[in-house]
Amino acid sequence: MFEFTKVSDDCIKCGKCIPTCTIHQVNQDEVTSPRGFIDLLANYQKGELELDKNAKDIFESCFLCTNCVDVCPNSLPTDMVIEEVRNDIAKKFGIAWYKRVFFWLLRHRWAMDLASKLGYVFKSCALKSSSEGLIPRFNLPMVKKDRLLPSIAGKSFLNSYPEKIKGENSKKVAIFIGCLANYNYTEIGDSLVYILKELGFDILIPKKQKCCA
Repeated sequence: MFEFTKVSDDCIKCGKCIPTCTIHQVNQDEVTSPRGFIDLLANYQKGELELDKNAKDIFESCFLCTNCVDVCPNSLPTDMVIEEVRNDIAKKFGIAWYKRVFFWLLRHRWAMDLASKLGYVFKSCALKSSSEGLIPRFNLPMVKKDRLLPSIAGKSFLNSYPEKIKGENSKKVAIFIGCLANYNYTEIGDSLVYILKELGFDILIPKKQKCCA
């Protein structure tokens, strides 16, 4: 368990984290900057900040991209302390139904495959295509109208290749693909397979691999 007040005291308020913060680029408010998160967490631990819906929304706005951690001169674990307070949030407010559904899908590959196929077939009903991805036609759970979303592949990466691909030499490589590369950015995996084939590697693509999260 982290000592939020110590993390806050270790922050020298240099501001290097702010230009890299994904959320701050959208909502340019000190409260939703990495050092703002840290100060709020310290106040929460000292009992000076109530974990109400407003605080919940602030702490849940962080993408946990770790950009701030990478540039922090003190390597403060901003992402990890936010994850810890989110545990308190889940205990107090529970987990939204749509998040429960999503987590269940991530644990069951067959269901995620089915959801992805249905999403691809019916995406035009709720989403409109653009040159950069997909845009919701109306507000959806967790997604507001006009927010840019990644495209949905017609066939997942894992379902596009056999489990073993024989190469020309004895070198072997296993591919563990992330969910986005499996269902959305399949061209990443396609390019990786192409390169490994050109290099003559034996390729193993475990079909029972699970979500890394």
